Amino acid sequence: MESATMRDFVSAALDAGLGVGPGTMLRISGEFPQRELMYALAEGAYERGARFVRIEYDDVRLARIRVERSREEYVEALSAMVERDSGIYVEEGWSSLRVDGYEDPGAMEGVDQDRLVRMQRVRGRAGRALRDAQMSSRLPWCVMPGPTDAWARAVLGPGAKAEDLWRALLPILRLDRPEPAAELRSHMAALERRAAALGRLGLRSLAFRGPGTDLRVELAPESRWQGGADRTPEGKLFMPNIPTEEVFTTPDFRGTEGVAALTRPVRIRGSVVEGGRLQFRNGEVVDADAERGEASLAALLQTDSGSKRLGEVALVDDSSPIWRSGLVFDSVLLDENAACHIALGSGYVPAFADSEALSETEKEARGFNVSLVHEDLMIGSEEVEVTGVDGGLREIPLIRGGRFVF
Repeated sequence: MESATMRDFVSAALDAGLGVGPGTMLRISGEFPQRELMYALAEGAYERGARFVRIEYDDVRLARIRVERSREEYVEALSAMVERDSGIYVEEGWSSLRVDGYEDPGAMEGVDQDRLVRMQRVRGRAGRALRDAQMSSRLPWCVMPGPTDAWARAVLGPGAKAEDLWRALLPILRLDRPEPAAELRSHMAALERRAAALGRLGLRSLAFRGPGTDLRVELAPESRWQGGADRTPEGKLFMPNIPTEEVFTTPDFRGTEGVAALTRPVRIRGSVVEGGRLQFRNGEVVDADAERGEASLAALLQTDSGSKRLGEVALVDDSSPIWRSGLVFDSVLLDENAACHIALGSGYVPAFADSEALSETEKEARGFNVSLVHEDLMIGSEEVEVTGVDGGLREIPLIRGGRFVF
């Protein structure tokens, strides 16, 4: 990456994404090939007055070794260190920045899904304090892409390098603009206006209809449309995802009915799921299959009771630069921002009014889904129409021919 582009990336992440400043404690995570980018982010954070920066490396190969070699009696064992670290991040108010990308896209292909799910379930419980703080926007967090050679080859073909994928991402990240951080803030404001417009419609349900899809998603009176930047309770702005093109809400999971066809492949626990189909009844997935990666999809649904239910529904039209690129990025961060999507698993507290202080039992009683996972699945395309229904049962066209029309 050229030095000017690196500076713009660091500014987008630290200034627009997290608002890093004096006293910030920043946790940066990613895989080993992204270490130079993570070093640049750390340097930029200290230049902005950060109190402390910690880098954590994900090692997917080591995770595979554990799945394959661990003794059966240790499959669901985990050091208390994981839970302790999660709690300390919350207690001390750390911001989190994840650099999304991979060293080996096939690192978890073909592993024993039962053992993998059991290990991840235990780790998910141990890290719940930090995850809940982020999902409720009590702590700033941001995810940005960090291309690697392996990722570039998966997206662009044999011989591609990380630099080639960077070039494809520049307009998507708005790093090709004179003032990228300012452009991001302007884009966030536009998404906030769209979310506010949806909120004024008073929608009580959404209908998705297209090839293989006839899905109804019920919205609760507490469902709130969100988009763009988020805010901590103290009013600190942050951008959870860069890039982002979506407006979304947390639905009433109990009212999901019908069938949804997945329109883009998605990587779940290291395996690609493609040509998927989900059948919902009374708010839960009762049947699921896929042309590829069906075992991984089935394993996701077995994580816990909430992994069969919806925690998010999001609208994206084909004005998205990710959609217009014509590429499938093999990354949920990017691919979810190419098309409308739903998410199995946990809902977002800020997108469900007055849910912050509720217990898990109270949340579920109101239709807010609780789970250890949150997995986005794309169901939108130019052929999928989206219609809203308001409290007076009036149908309101939202997306036609791939574009917002309201």
